[in-house]
Amino acid sequence: MELIDKDLQSIQEVRRLLKEAREAQQALSKFSQCQIDKIVKAIADAAIAHSERLAKMAQEETGFGKWEDKVIKNIFGSKTIYEAIKDQKTIGILRENKEEKTIDIGIPVGIIAGIVPSTNPTSTVFYKTLISIKAGSCIVFSPHPSAKNCIKEAVEVVAKAAEAAGCPKGAISTITVPTLEATQ
Repeated sequence: MELIDKDLQSIQEVRRLLKEAREAQQALSKFSQCQIDKIVKAIADAAIAHSERLAKMAQEETGFGKWEDKVIKNIFGSKTIYEAIKDQKTIGILRENKEEKTIDIGIPVGIIAGIVPSTNPTSTVFYKTLISIKAGSCIVFSPHPSAKNCIKEAVEVVAKAAEAAGCPKGAISTITVPTLEATQ
């Protein structure tokens, strides 16, 4: 039986995730503010709906904190963040100053690397996904190894909701074999 090097496996996975994210980014960068806002709402709704289940999963997997407190963090990272950003214009012409002859234009930055700690794993996935997609950018998460299962589940929840709302597949993903080499 041949053993597969974990570092090489994780690096290969990151390469595949980045390729998928680049393809998704090409499509996402053409979305209107209305399309982006629909996806962001779907992400927030799904995160809220799964907040308690994922809080319990995070506490059980990591051993950190109280699941009840993690529910509060999950609600903050989803509902409160959504409420704060939902009306912000982030795509296209944001402001125009005719006196100074300037125009501020919102464009995606591209693919974002989302580092996720073991202390607040699911709430971090929620808020980083919301702000990334709101800005029209894709995100690939690098989970802390001691919280990889709850992070993977949180990413699956938001990615599925986003895709159902029209987001390109591959715009939200996570490394499943976390290593320092893959993160770098």
